[in-house]
Amino acid sequence: MSRKFWFLTTQSLLKKIKTKTFIIVNILLLIAFSSLMNIDRIVLFFGGNFNKENNIMIVDNTYKSYDLIKDQIENGSTIIDNGLKFKVTKLDKIEKKKVKKDEDIMLVINNNEENTIDVNMITYGYIDSSVYQIITSSLNKVKQTLAIENLDISKEELSKLNESVSIKREYIQKGKNENEESMEYVLSIVTPIIIFPFFMLVTLVIQMIGAEINEEKSTRSMEIIISNVSAKVHFFSKVLASNLFVIIQCILFIIYSLIGALIRGGTPKIDTINNVGQVSKVTNMINDTGIFNNVISYIPFVLILMLVTLLGYSLLAGILASMTTNMEDFQQLQTPMMVILLVGFYLSIMSAMFDGSLFIRIISYIPFISAILSPSLLLSGVIGIKDIILSTLLMIVVIYLLIKYGLKIYKEGILNYSSNKLWKKMFKALKEKN
Repeated sequence: MSRKFWFLTTQSLLKKIKTKTFIIVNILLLIAFSSLMNIDRIVLFFGGNFNKENNIMIVDNTYKSYDLIKDQIENGSTIIDNGLKFKVTKLDKIEKKKVKKDEDIMLVINNNEENTIDVNMITYGYIDSSVYQIITSSLNKVKQTLAIENLDISKEELSKLNESVSIKREYIQKGKNENEESMEYVLSIVTPIIIFPFFMLVTLVIQMIGAEINEEKSTRSMEIIISNVSAKVHFFSKVLASNLFVIIQCILFIIYSLIGALIRGGTPKIDTINNVGQVSKVTNMINDTGIFNNVISYIPFVLILMLVTLLGYSLLAGILASMTTNMEDFQQLQTPMMVILLVGFYLSIMSAMFDGSLFIRIISYIPFISAILSPSLLLSGVIGIKDIILSTLLMIVVIYLLIKYGLKIYKEGILNYSSNKLWKKMFKALKEKN
């Protein structure tokens, strides 16, 4: 019997791997992974530029504002946050012909009636909103400085006025710290990255088991298979083959990522990731909160929970697929599983909003949802290692029940070719003794 089991498992796995679709999809995935990890080089190759330098040309008719404006634009903190580059130069007169592209900006600084400044900004076309905000905030700062100087305030007093306020946080509630205030933003970015792959893998394994069982039933090959092996052997071979396929696909994803990293190699100056979006800001916040350092030892336990949950979804998908005769019927029966998946996915994204409430902690123990929800709660510190172990044990209990009672349904439904009285047949199979 063991030989037949491994033969069915091997054949089912090879059937998935040796298809043209699998080969083509993985070639496309390899290209996609490598391209995403080297997107800066691709854009640069086609003439793009992530490191555009904004050329600020200043005509200072006040004869006192240039140095202040240059210092504000080149050394302002907002520039560091946005990853923008500026080159500031001085012109003796207005030369509009030097404004040749969008990165060229000419500022004509004039005195106003209040002995501060008015500015005429000359650009080639539209400019980036971030650049505009930095320039305007810098000019406003200079105007404020000049206005204060007109009041004959000493440099020491002026320095005190321009100095940023020092804020020390104090929390009444115990266990709170300043880094945790950034947790909600960090989790909104990190959680989908961690959870979405698992969500997709569960969806893949559900579809895969349902499609294969219904294909065998629709071609009547199921009768030949079941006449040679027991329904139990057939059931477990399908579940194991599908899970092995998913694990292989995960390993291939990791390999594709490594290939992309090897292709990228070491480029000392190009740092696209820090310049695209707000990724650098997020990585800095992650380092500040230290959430990964706190939970890195929990990763093996989370992976075990995910693998056990994936097995549970596989068993449930196989049981439901045995009672259907085509993919249309299976699509209807798998709806509850997809709803559970979506509930867990959205709760994991919104977990920071619950602020560690008892409700969200209880939900994290529910089988099938726990593997999706627990990682985000673990990152936010709502649950710990004991909670992960408890969720895993509960999922194992559910798997035991699925095997004990689900096999009865599977034996009854695997040779069932009628959709009539489907639920009645399922309950009847549960009542029967082995």
